[in-house]
Amino acid sequence: MSEPYTEKKGDVMIVKRTFDAPRELVFDVHSNCRHLINWYGGEGWPLAKCEMDFREGGRWSYCFKMPDEEACGMAIFKEINRPTKIVYKDHFLDEDGEISKELPSGLITLEFTEKNGKTTIVNRWKYPTESDLDLMLEMGAVEGLTDIWDRLQEYLVTIK
Repeated sequence: MSEPYTEKKGDVMIVKRTFDAPRELVFDVHSNCRHLINWYGGEGWPLAKCEMDFREGGRWSYCFKMPDEEACGMAIFKEINRPTKIVYKDHFLDEDGEISKELPSGLITLEFTEKNGKTTIVNRWKYPTESDLDLMLEMGAVEGLTDIWDRLQEYLVTIK
């Protein structure tokens, strides 16, 4: 396991980390709710809802639940190249289940490369403006992803 590498370039945030697991497995745990429910979500923010139609044009609906709060999102898959790439538009949902008008949507690109049985994920978040990305960073997006990826590494050990 490696600590994440992060780099901000204008309206794009790049986060990279290497996992001790083969690429096919790392890709698969990103593409199926039966896996995601076990690791996607930060400490204290478990994934309480996960529904996925994993295909280009398909949707992924999810909710994180705390005792007194819920945060939901929806992704629309734009490109899927097994086992190297997943691209999706990620949206926050408001309390009515509609795409939030207050929080920006981002284009997320996940690239998976393998070397010596280890998989590196490069995660690129692109937002409409640099200030939109800055808002996500202020909300703790990198810290949240770091926590999620810690849980991913722990989960990969149990299913390898």
